[in-house]
Amino acid sequence: MLLADDFFLIAHDDRDGRSRLSARAVETGLAGAMLGELVLDQRITVEGARLRVLSGEPPPDPLAHTNLATMIAEVQHREVRTWLQFLGRTAVEQVGARLARVGLVEQTQVRRLLRSSTRWLPVDVNLPTGRVVRLRRLITGSEPMRVADATLAGLADATGLTGHVLWDGEPGGGRRVQHTVGALPPPLRDLVLQVESAVGDAVLSQRG
Repeated sequence: MLLADDFFLIAHDDRDGRSRLSARAVETGLAGAMLGELVLDQRITVEGARLRVLSGEPPPDPLAHTNLATMIAEVQHREVRTWLQFLGRTAVEQVGARLARVGLVEQTQVRRLLRSSTRWLPVDVNLPTGRVVRLRRLITGSEPMRVADATLAGLADATGLTGHVLWDGEPGGGRRVQHTVGALPPPLRDLVLQVESAVGDAVLSQRG
């Protein structure tokens, strides 16, 4: 499963599709995951607060292809935070639609008073739970994680999802996540740190 797909399923309730985080945190986490997919595919790299395109070869996934093409066309924009904000605006819709195309979620409209909102409900309610349990086992286990899984754990921690993934009282889970993020390849570690910073700034701006 692609990185942003995993994050999407973990970040939304398996019964009603509600977000487990603030809208900004979900959008930023998904945007970070989409950038992470391009880093894992060796199409871009992240160096501190900036990103750089390494290859214009289209990735296999159409959404990743579109994101890469946009970055190439907007060559003047190289700040990671700029792309987190830009991709975040449509991240839920884009990743939800990708999951819907392969039959994992269904789009539904929820009406409340004079407003309606879009939610993406899992076709199999066990799927999101299964992805959470899988990540929990990886975090609390002793075996090394794959780079993609370690990136997912880092993004979950950066956006505030760790409390949902880990049960109360699981010893060493938080320390394991921090160690895992610290051991990531520098481009992915820098990406996780940029996501964490962006989410933190969003929280501060809302309080202000």
